[in-house]
Amino acid sequence: MTNLFDTLQRLITSFVASDIMVAKEHIVSGENEEKALHLLNEKPQYDVIPLRKEGRLVAFIERGSVKSKSIQIRDAVSAGTPIMDLIGTFCDRKHLFVLGQCEIVGLIHFSDLNDPVVKLPYFLLFEGMERKIADSIRQLVDKHSLRQIITDPKRLSIIEEKMSALQSRQADRDLVTLLHFREILESARYFGKLQLDPMQIEDLSCVRNRVAHAASDELVESHQEVSRLHRVRRICTNFLFESGGA
Repeated sequence: MTNLFDTLQRLITSFVASDIMVAKEHIVSGENEEKALHLLNEKPQYDVIPLRKEGRLVAFIERGSVKSKSIQIRDAVSAGTPIMDLIGTFCDRKHLFVLGQCEIVGLIHFSDLNDPVVKLPYFLLFEGMERKIADSIRQLVDKHSLRQIITDPKRLSIIEEKMSALQSRQADRDLVTLLHFREILESARYFGKLQLDPMQIEDLSCVRNRVAHAASDELVESHQEVSRLHRVRRICTNFLFESGGA
């Protein structure tokens, strides 16, 4: 039988750069520097305007510059590059060109990380991480330890009342099934199953909440937030795959 975590890893890498790029035919571009600079002034929402020559994208001008730069290898990624592998690259840059069929076929701006497709590999990461962590603490969380972990009396009361109701209907399993994602992380930290500091737990919880809301919540509201996506990706992949998924 295929290992669940091997399947997750395969699915996560199936979402690639071409899934979120703006295709060449839809990119706002100029035929020369003068036209590109005019477009930058006219369209404040853009950080970069590519230059085209004979139908090909060959250079670009970034906001704040007056000279164009030719598109180099360091400015581009393959169309088949997994989205998860792009996240770290966007920490120190705002755009990447996409290379396919021996030419530039698209452009990705960091704001394209808000494309719904990007939430899918993150959803899979969180699904795998939550499942693995929950399994590691399922036999450890009881009423006594829960009171040490959950410090909000109101929240603790809700969990205990729901468990009592489930028990009365013989529909209960264990307390872990009633915990929120952050509470599962904090429980694992309490039992020494997960070495995370409070800031890492905050990052994981914040991104997970944004991933869970399909109709709202942007993954990144500014370029600075790309770094948080990268940190969360590293925590999840290290825990799931480098520490062993079985």
